[in-house]
Amino acid sequence: MPPTVPRSPFARFFYMHVGSFVALLVYAIDLARAGQAAEGLRHALLVALVVETAYVALAARRDELKYADYCLWTVFALGTLLVQAGVSPAVFLFQNYSSAIFFGTFSLMALVPLLLGRETFTYYYARRQTPRWQQNLPTFHSINRLMAAFWTLIFFTATLLAASAPHDWRFTALYPNLLIFVVGVPAPLWCTPLFLRFFPPALPQTVEALIMGMPFVFNSEAGRDADARIQFCVSGADAGDYYLRIAKGKCESLEGRTPMPDLTVYTPDTVWVEMMHGRLDRARALEQGLYRVEGDLTMLAQMAKWFPPQNSVDLSVAKGTSRKSSLCREEVRSTERKRMDDGSSSPEPMRQDLRDAAR
Repeated sequence: MPPTVPRSPFARFFYMHVGSFVALLVYAIDLARAGQAAEGLRHALLVALVVETAYVALAARRDELKYADYCLWTVFALGTLLVQAGVSPAVFLFQNYSSAIFFGTFSLMALVPLLLGRETFTYYYARRQTPRWQQNLPTFHSINRLMAAFWTLIFFTATLLAASAPHDWRFTALYPNLLIFVVGVPAPLWCTPLFLRFFPPALPQTVEALIMGMPFVFNSEAGRDADARIQFCVSGADAGDYYLRIAKGKCESLEGRTPMPDLTVYTPDTVWVEMMHGRLDRARALEQGLYRVEGDLTMLAQMAKWFPPQNSVDLSVAKGTSRKSSLCREEVRSTERKRMDDGSSSPEPMRQDLRDAAR
């Protein structure tokens, strides 16, 4: 079941960044007031467990549970059970090394799924801040694993700091939290671009990602005076409707249909993927009716300037074009026949003009 995005920005921020740690804050305040006495520790753990349980129940109803919730609830539950039972080592550890216990728990939270090849805790945050189409790309998963490894180092370092001076607030609270908020939280702003610089992603293999990712390769200089809406109507196994909105030197991609597009491209998914990867010549594909366009034909010619070929792939020349065209032609014949049966106009009268524009 896909995660439910909270309706309000406040709720979104609360579930992502605040809610899980309310119980932890309650525990720290309660324990500090009790002077870390055994009876005060029992009370602090029990209250924190109740608060965390209430939050877990609330988050579960909103599909907002994350690894941190499971980890914190487990620590509070085990701590309450052991301390209430009078287990001396547990009482000693929570009295003297509470900060190290929680930072160590977060270290395991980041490390264990990484070692087991499972989804890391970073996926929860990434899915709520990344467009859906990007989440199916291999780079999305690579970056999440990279960030999980980075956070493992952050949490492990915080654990060592807290354990080295368990009664010095600078080592149990100040330095670890400075490490988290000054080094850890801003890390995606520099870590992700650095990763992409050294490991540039290959062209996507799906038509959705190829179209929705076009703003990333948009040449703002070439398109600074453009004002256009380009609709893509994709058929086939990965059918869908997408459109580009270009204005004031900026380009954005959206799902769905735009009213009164300047240019509409009708294409099977496989044809567009083959063309974008340079395995199918665009002009020849248009001439053979593998895809068709309607609207401002000059805009079709401008698209080559607005969206230049990436990764040294020349989209206008491809070896083996005849063989690929033959394969793709058979795939779209049934679609074209159905369109003609439905009364849609044939692209034949405009094919020569389109061929010139595609070139």
